[in-house]
Parts: sequence; structure tokens; C-alpha cells
Amino acid sequence: MIKFDVKVGKIGIEEGVHIIPMYEEDVPRPAVELPDNVKDLISKVAGRDFKGRLEEVYIIPTIVPGGPERIVLTGLGKRDELELDSFRRAYGRAALRIDESMSETAFAPIVSDVFDLESTTESIIEGIELSMYRFDRYRSEKKEQKLKHVTLLVNDESSLSKVKKSVEVAGKICRGVYTARDLTNMPSIDCYPEKFAKIVYEIGRRAGFKVRVYQVKEIEDMSMGGILAVGGGSIHKPVLIELEYDGTGGRNDRPYIIVGKAVTFDSGGISIKPSEKMEEMKYDKAGGAAVVGVLEAVASLRLPIRVIGLIPCVENLPSGTAYRPGDIIRFRNGKSAEIISTDAEGRLILADALSYAVEKNPKAIIDLATLTGACIIALGTHASGLFTNNQEIAEKIKRSGERTG
Repeated sequence: MIKFDVKVGKIGIEEGVHIIPMYEEDVPRPAVELPDNVKDLISKVAGRDFKGRLEEVYIIPTIVPGGPERIVLTGLGKRDELELDSFRRAYGRAALRIDESMSETAFAPIVSDVFDLESTTESIIEGIELSMYRFDRYRSEKKEQKLKHVTLLVNDESSLSKVKKSVEVAGKICRGVYTARDLTNMPSIDCYPEKFAKIVYEIGRRAGFKVRVYQVKEIEDMSMGGILAVGGGSIHKPVLIELEYDGTGGRNDRPYIIVGKAVTFDSGGISIKPSEKMEEMKYDKAGGAAVVGVLEAVASLRLPIRVIGLIPCVENLPSGTAYRPGDIIRFRNGKSAEIISTDAEGRLILADALSYAVEKNPKAIIDLATLTGACIIALGTHASGLFTNNQEIAEKIKRSGERTG
């Protein structure tokens, strides 16, 4: 991950590569104060070669004695349409271009005329850090990340402590996102249910949350017929993973519970999927992976709350021991269901996990799942489906999503 420093300074004075955020106008204008010689350089391209549109990037080589060797203009879009996610997208795109240009370091100012300094800083860090994510552990030839060090510039000493704290917070959040992405991207041959649980255990030990793994015999004793049925066709037996973080100081508060679907590979079972794009079914564990990432971030940040994660983890394959269309299974809460399609497996394992979650008397339950491709058909790739019986919580989640991108 990238190393971030914070110092008092100004763009255009430091040597090296400088990121300059720009607002989109007829003639784009800088979102931060700049010395006149840098303004003059920008004026030669602003409004012509560079418009300031969101995610637009333009690199200007410079010859400024004692100043920047390269200026990277990055578009924030129109100021009256600015969102925190604009900073993620703009600075992330700039970071990618700097990395492609083989530069190892860069300076970046913090725009503080719209949102508070802390939120803007976190968004900038997240944009830069997450844009650099690569899943390349299986590649025989890895592309080296060139950009390794970014210095954030603030105007005065009074801002240093706030910005440094925000850098720390954003770094821990990004670490959780990296974990979720890594788990999601891992091929099923290396991330079957038992292996998934082992990886989660190591993450919990490192980050500071408890992990308990329920094996088949325990799942049978817990009457979780949905998990047992879906996982019955694979030689890799199903598990239920319970994660817990308690930052309340032992008050034993009612927990928030996050439930995540983790089908490490979903062939569809006996109702088998078409072969085209079946390789993407390793991503059917993304809900469970997100739960792990959330718990890692929460524990690393030492938040003063109690959070429990529940991950029903299975592999859905056809075999002589697989569940079949027409089977009737019984869940933990005593309800039964007839199976029509074995490719509708997510709701079956989640039913058991959600029944178990309710028994813990939580403040709220949030369920995360790659449940159906129909959601993408309806909403595309830039929005998630949200169903709720509590509109207040739904609005909080929606606002959080808009804030975090």
C-alpha cells in the first residue's frame, strides 16, 4: 500500500509531481491556491486541451526552477455538483496516470472549501489507495507499482493533526476493502469453505476480532437444513463462520449483525448454469468477503460498538450427494421449503444464518449477498438493490452509500 505523509506546504513550491484539482467551467479553475507561475502554465491548456470534467486528467511537463517537474491536472467536475466521491474518482484517476508515468512520489493538496477537512482527506486517500489495487498474486510476471509515496499538503500547522488522523482512518478502511477484494477474487480451488474459514481466522487474529467456525456436525445440531443442503454436493463441506468484535468495554450491548453470503463456487448445482462466464461464479462469495472486510476495518478502528458477522459458507456443485429439485428442506426456524431450482441457493443458506441472527436480539441486521443477476439487469452496475422493513435504517445506509461512493 502507498505511504502517505502530511506537511505544511503549497502546490507549485515543492519539487516533484504535483496533483492539482480543477473545477469544470468554461475556463477550468484550480480548486486550491496556486502561485502565478503555475497559474500561467495551466492557462495555456485550461478550456482547450483540458476541460476539468470529472476524472479527466492532463499532464503538463514543466521547467520551473525549484518548483514542480510535472503538473497533473485532475477534474473534479462542476463545483455545484461536487460530492465526496468526486475526490475519490479525481485523485484516484490522477494516481493511476502518475503510476503509468513511472513516478514514485507525488504531492497532493487538500481541497477544503466545500466539505470538512477530515472527510475530504479520507476521500482522497481512499481514491488514491483503492485505485492502486491489483490482484496479481497468481501472475507469473507482476507489474510493479511505481507510485509508492504521496505527500498531502496543508496550509497551516493547526490542520496537521486532523489530517494525519484522517489518513490513519482511511488507511484502515482501505485495508478492509483490500481484504474483501482479495477474498472475492481468489479462485475457488484455493478458497473453498474450510480454506475461507482459515483465512478469516488469521485475519481476525491480526485485526482483533474473534472467529468461531461451525463444522458440519455442529450445523446439523443447529438444524440448519439450508446450509447442509446447498453444501451437500461438494467434497468441501459447508461451514458457518461467526465473527465478533466488541468495542463496548464489556457492556454486552445488543449487537449489530452483518450477514454475508459466501458461495465459494456456484455451479448452480443440479440446475446447472450455462458454461459461458461460469468462471465468474467464484465471485458468489463477495457478500461474505465484504463482512470480513467490515469486521477488519471496525476492529482496526476500535469503534465503540459491538458487531457480529455471520457467514454461511458453501460450495454448490452437482454430485450424487447434491440436493435436488423437488427436495423439501427445513430451516433453523422450523419453516420448510420445496426446492424448484438448486441455483436459487443463496436464499437457502441465508435463511439459516438470518434465523440464527434474530436469536441474538440485535439492534439491526444487515444482509449482503450476490443474490441474483436480475438486480444488475434492473439497476446496472452503479447501484445496489436495497430491501428493508425499517425505513430509518435504510435511509442511513443510503446516505452512507452516497457519502462513501
